[in-house]
Parts: sequence; structure tokens; C-alpha cells
Amino acid sequence: NKEDPWITIHDHSPSVAAGEVMYGENSFGNIHASNVVAVNNGANVWIRLTDNGEKVKERCEEAKKGTAGWQLVRHVPAGPVWHPATDRLVGSDVYGKESHDEAAPAWSKRFENSNYDEFMFATGDCQKWLVAKKDAVFGWYSNNPRDIVESSISNQPYKARWYRRANNKEDPWISVTDHSSAVAAGEVVYGANSFGNVHASNVVAVHNGADVYVRLSPDGAAAEAKCNQMHEGWSLVRHVPPGLTWHPAEDQLTGSEVYGSAGDADKAWTVRWDQRDYDEFMFSTGDCQKWLQTKKTQVFGWYSNTDRQVEASSLSDRPYDARWYRRANNKEDPWITLRDHSESVAAGEVMYGEDNFG
Repeated sequence: NKEDPWITIHDHSPSVAAGEVMYGENSFGNIHASNVVAVNNGANVWIRLTDNGEKVKERCEEAKKGTAGWQLVRHVPAGPVWHPATDRLVGSDVYGKESHDEAAPAWSKRFENSNYDEFMFATGDCQKWLVAKKDAVFGWYSNNPRDIVESSISNQPYKARWYRRANNKEDPWISVTDHSSAVAAGEVVYGANSFGNVHASNVVAVHNGADVYVRLSPDGAAAEAKCNQMHEGWSLVRHVPPGLTWHPAEDQLTGSEVYGSAGDADKAWTVRWDQRDYDEFMFSTGDCQKWLQTKKTQVFGWYSNTDRQVEASSLSDRPYDARWYRRANNKEDPWITLRDHSESVAAGEVMYGEDNFG
């Protein structure tokens, strides 16, 4: 229908007779025009970028300028394919030559050990972009809703269905809207393994490429400062670096084992503390985003999926119970979690495990 779209103040059918048609095309006449165009001095079309639209686009422009804490870590230029990376966005792939030239060949630098909690995925022209928490991007999922902090279509949090499958090198697929509709609409903002098809031609080819940025958000920085402040008066006794396994220890947190070099951030280590005088444990992630404090008496003893008391945590400043495990014949125990063990595993809220469990 060449005369479409018909834009009206009310429903189309009553608007035609009432002279409330605001737009039509293809020089269409009849009463669609005579009741409006002929008697209301013609008709005009105006466009604008709202104040909110300007502010929304500013988020992407901030990242491009390297302000607001954003760091460019991966780039693909305009073309028929997505990023060459196959690291599932963990930041281990390194290729190409780092450059802020939008026409530069594809490149990626290592960022897996960077201190960050947010991603921004953006097209080179900043027309399509979104911000998501690191936790929303990681994990394995297939067409599942994932949290978006804000995007080129909304400055309020919402969800969109993405993919991050263990055996699909082109994953994750990150999109402004649900993947099923985003591919055709050109709203995919991340893909990998040099994947082409309309997934890339509708976005990368026509929006000046695509980029990946990371940062420690203001909230993340505040949480880190709080965590660091809380560490005052505490002694760090055991550490495991970023990786796919938990602590090598098998002493079930009694503190009898010694290995590694204390203070080495890149390797697992522990000092002996079983003879020290203490009554509390604190477990925290390296980025201080997740932590919990509990009494020594709550960690020790034998229990299986039993309520143990958490004094305070990154979830609550008040005491509450969570179901943990510490079984005599399971070398990977104790399992210390922010919530009940059953839900914490999938949610990435396990705070302690042993025996190199992966």
C-alpha cells in the first residue's frame, strides 16, 4: 500500500471522517485529504532528538571518548562479519593492533584480569548500544532473558533474550531486543567467530563496525571501597586467582595447609592459621562485588544442605540463614554461599569451595 502509513489522532476509521488524519502518502486524495489538507493549510512532518534521546546517546559517546571509566577492549570495523574472537567474552583472546581508528582492522586486547563489572556493546556510529553487568553476560544460557542496565532504546533496566552456549563459537549473541527479532531488525550488538549472514550485514556493515567497552561502574567502585574498608582488621589467609577451579586446599577450612607464595595475585596460595586466635571468617570475590561474613562456629561442624547463619553480606547488612555443605567425606567441602547452595551455584553466588573443584 503506497499510501501508507496512515497516522491519525484517533483510530483510523473515525479519524478519516473527523478530519483527524495527520499523515498519508502517494498523493492520496478522497476525504482522507479533503477533510484535512484542504482546510487546515496543508500538513507538515517534523523530527527531533528529545532531551532524553540526547542523554541516552551521550552514554555511548562517553565510552568512545574514554570517559566515565570506559575502556575500549575489542573492535571490529565495518564489514560483513562479526568479531574474530572465540573466547566467549572472557577477555583471553588477543589479536590485531590496538587502535581508536574506527576503520582499523579487527583487534582485541586481553581484559580477563581487569577489574570491571560492566560491559558496553556499541556500533561504531553509536546508533545501537547497550550496557549490561558482567554477571548478566557470563554464564551459559540459550534464548534466556538477561538483564540490560540501559540501551539505545531505553534508559531504564529491562531484559532481552540472548545466547551464550558452551559449544557455539559465535556466542555470545548480545542484542538490544530479543535475539529472534533483533537479527532482522539490525539490533545485534555482539557476535563472534567472524560470523556473517544478516546477523552482521544488518549491523556491522551499515553502522560503522562495532566495539566492546568495559568499566568498573560507580556502584561497583563504591562496593569495592566498602569491601576494602571492611577488610581493615582482617588477615588474608587464602587466595585463588581467576580461573575455572576453586581452592586446591583439602583441609575443610581448618587452616592446616600451606602452599604457594602468600601475596601472589596470579597463583593460588594459603598460609597456616589453625593455631591463630580468631572467631570470624570473611569470604569475598577478588572484585569485592560478592562477600559474606560469618562466625567460625557457623563454618565448622558437619552438615549437609543445612541452614547456617550469615552475619552480613553483599546482599544484606542483617543476619540471615543460607543452606551450606560441610561433609566429612567430600573433599570439595565446605561450600559457602550467599544464598542456599541450590540456587547460588547457578547464580554465581558460591563464595568458597575446595579440592580444585570446577
